[in-house]
Amino acid sequence: NISRFIRKCNDFRSKPAAVLIVSTVAVFADTVVYGLIVPFLPEILQDRLGMSSSSNGLLFGCFGLGVLIGAPVSAYISDRWKLRKWPMIIGLLGLGATSALFALSNAYWELIVARFAQGLSSGITWAIGLGMIADVYQGEDMGWAMGIAFSGFTLGYLGGPVLGGVIYKAGGVHAIAIFVGAIAGLDLVFRLMLVEPKDVNLASSSRVGSSADLELCQSEKLLQSDSASAHLGDQLTKQQVILQAMESSPALISSPAALGKSESLHTIMESGTKSTHEHTEIHVASRTSNSSKIPSGTVSTSALPDNISVVSSARQSEDSAEAPEQK
Repeated sequence: NISRFIRKCNDFRSKPAAVLIVSTVAVFADTVVYGLIVPFLPEILQDRLGMSSSSNGLLFGCFGLGVLIGAPVSAYISDRWKLRKWPMIIGLLGLGATSALFALSNAYWELIVARFAQGLSSGITWAIGLGMIADVYQGEDMGWAMGIAFSGFTLGYLGGPVLGGVIYKAGGVHAIAIFVGAIAGLDLVFRLMLVEPKDVNLASSSRVGSSADLELCQSEKLLQSDSASAHLGDQLTKQQVILQAMESSPALISSPAALGKSESLHTIMESGTKSTHEHTEIHVASRTSNSSKIPSGTVSTSALPDNISVVSSARQSEDSAEAPEQK
């Protein structure tokens, strides 16, 4: 049972849902850390350091400046080197270290440096986290996946100040630092277990290719069985069977798994076309030999196109056979 559970967990790491969970937890942890200092920041600045109230806004501005710099730089590096997991881990370690530095700061400039570094780490988390979601979700799925990730932001934005006030009242700044360390440790576990999104894409493509290949084989078996039991009067032509299979099975025309089967499909289509032409030629020869028995006004099959329907040919043959009897 334990080995089965471990195997299931390992398989889950390579699914897009794992990327979504890690990104949502990362955004939540980042927003909680951002909001923790809101309740006690005025007390630290005005009561302990004797700073003016405008210094509060400067600290928050330093955080925003750090995000403005960290997000585009980390996004460029991540795209340049095709990495997602390790920049996320570096950003989390930076967030934990800067939060501890902020809690232990005794001067205003130390708070500014710590808050700016927090912004840099937060920018890495946001840019890489949302980028990972865009890597593994496409189209309409990306919309609801981004919505789930931003729900983590909303929860953190609402819960951060509340938790910060309760924890600061109970244990002071050091309790805040311990709480931040606990959140960072939990988030680190999630990020370490994550598989690189490019590997997730490869695994998803492999699963899609396998299902498409199975669908392709089933469609080919249908073609072979229909072509073996086809009858001129009451069965579809092979071309029509192929067209119907293509419409019902997109794997025949769009899946990468179908590329290796294109030659066999082409052979089946050629054989179907040849068979239709042979039956049409036989019917034309029969009509020519019995042309004296055909009443005037009957249309000659030689004037019809090659893709003449089999049902029409069969009915005309029956009319040709019944014409002498009526005379």
